[in-house]
Amino acid sequence: MKKWFFLILCLFVYQVSTAQENRKSFDFIISVDEKIAKTLSRPAIIVKQGTNILEKIDIQYHPGNLSLSAEDYNMIFLEQEITLFLQFDYYQYSSKGKQEIYNYEIEIGKNWFEQSFVILKIYNTHKKKYRKRFDPLSKDKSYTFELETSQGQMIRVKKR
Repeated sequence: MKKWFFLILCLFVYQVSTAQENRKSFDFIISVDEKIAKTLSRPAIIVKQGTNILEKIDIQYHPGNLSLSAEDYNMIFLEQEITLFLQFDYYQYSSKGKQEIYNYEIEIGKNWFEQSFVILKIYNTHKKKYRKRFDPLSKDKSYTFELETSQGQMIRVKKR
């Protein structure tokens, strides 16, 4: 009986340890309107080829860390001619106490996964403070973003 218990315990410990090793983690911070996003709803990486969605990869995020399965990570780098999008919903309370939901879809590069850190700064251009400073990404999106990585930064041109 003790031998079976020990064997089952060893298999369980092995399973837990290999499950944790099968994830790729990255130092990644997302800030929305100059506040660090503590939680994201339904975070995913959308893999597209042209206008076709090939796959939706579920990811995990907490401030300072973004992770995905090693299998999904390898698929991203094996596929050629694909475009990647970071997609998530973000809940924020307005000054009037009303909950607002923001949907983001930001094109990312494969090279983001090769950086020692990434800081993504998102600004909602429908808010007066940011509307005066930035133009939105496009007519159908009311936000823009800036990026800082270990190798440089991408800063949007600000309005005067």
